[in-house]
Amino acid sequence: MGKGASGAGVEWSSSMLTLYVVLAIGILVIVGLAVIFARMRKIRKECRETIAKRYNSQDIVCHDNLANYLGLEIFKGKQSRGKGVLLLAQDELYFFRLHPVMELCIPLKRIIRIVTPTKFLNISSPTPLLQVNFKQEDGTSNSVAWKIGDVTSFTQSLKLQRKKVQPRRKK
Repeated sequence: MGKGASGAGVEWSSSMLTLYVVLAIGILVIVGLAVIFARMRKIRKECRETIAKRYNSQDIVCHDNLANYLGLEIFKGKQSRGKGVLLLAQDELYFFRLHPVMELCIPLKRIIRIVTPTKFLNISSPTPLLQVNFKQEDGTSNSVAWKIGDVTSFTQSLKLQRKKVQPRRKK
C-alpha cells in the first residue's frame, strides 16, 4: 500500500510533517503549562499578600496551605469547591480559596461544634475531614468542611483556641 492517510503518497511515519506536528504539540503543551504555573504563582502571591494585610505572624496559631474546601451546608451542592489556605488566628478561623477567589471568616465565638466526619455534602473521604458547625450573623446554623493534611493537630489547636475566646457557660 505505501500511501499515508491522505492518499498523496506521503509516508506519514517518516515524513517531516509528522515531526513538525509533534514539535508544535510539544511547544503548545510547554507554553500552556508555563501559563498555568505563572497564573498559579500570581494567585498564591495575592493570597500571601491578603493574609499578610489581615494578620501578623503572632496572630496565626496554625494553618494549612493546601486545604480543600468542600462547601457550606446551606448552599448544598450548588457551589464551587477548591483549594486554598485555612488559617487559625487568635480569634477567628479564616479560609482563602485560591480559585475562584473566596474568603470565609468564622469568629471562634460563633463556633458551635467541631467534628471530623468522613462524609460531608455527599462527598466521602477515606480520611477524616474538618467540619465546623457555627452560627451565622443572622443566628442561623451552618457548617463548613475541609480536607486538610493533619486533621488531628488542627482540630486540637482549634478546640484549644476556642476555649480561650469563649467565656464559660454558667450551669
